[in-house]
Amino acid sequence: MNKIAEATIKNTYFCFLLLSNGCKLTTENEYIMTYLFILLINYMSGMPLHAFHVSVCEIEFDEGKRQLEITHRIFLDDLEVSLTNWSGEKIDILNPSDRKRLDQLIGKYLSEKTSYTLNKKTFQANYLGSEKEDGVMFCYQVISDVKKLKSLKVSNTLLMETFDDQSNVIHVDRSGETKSLKLTKGEFSGELIFD
Repeated sequence: MNKIAEATIKNTYFCFLLLSNGCKLTTENEYIMTYLFILLINYMSGMPLHAFHVSVCEIEFDEGKRQLEITHRIFLDDLEVSLTNWSGEKIDILNPSDRKRLDQLIGKYLSEKTSYTLNKKTFQANYLGSEKEDGVMFCYQVISDVKKLKSLKVSNTLLMETFDDQSNVIHVDRSGETKSLKLTKGEFSGELIFD
């Protein structure tokens, strides 16, 4: 258990002890109790709270395999809300009733919300699959038959239809040289040039 979770549980328990011993609540105490209770329930549910909406996309050019390997890291709760809104289906990412159907939806969602123009030529990324780890969904795509990486234009509108403050950070690595983009609702595409 991490220190923040441990402190939240201890503080919540302490507040409940005070209440059970006749401590009168003030408005400020009620606010603190409510906040700590929400944190406790949130921790116990396994879904971490976060006050920002961001995804990270890492793209690596593997010269030997002649491909771009793409990894998206997306908070589970954000992805669940966006997939539900986008598909019109009730999605439960933590306990999917049909894992194969969930994976199909994620693949279609990524295909619709991302595009890649490599050396002035548009490519469709192939969806490979996804996996959950520590409140984050790792989603994998690949673009094959890439001879060189001179320029890469990325369009990424993941989660932007759901969260106005959504930022999608893109890191592109070519032979140890990394360049980055920060994409937002107002500027959802950008181009990186490599020498």
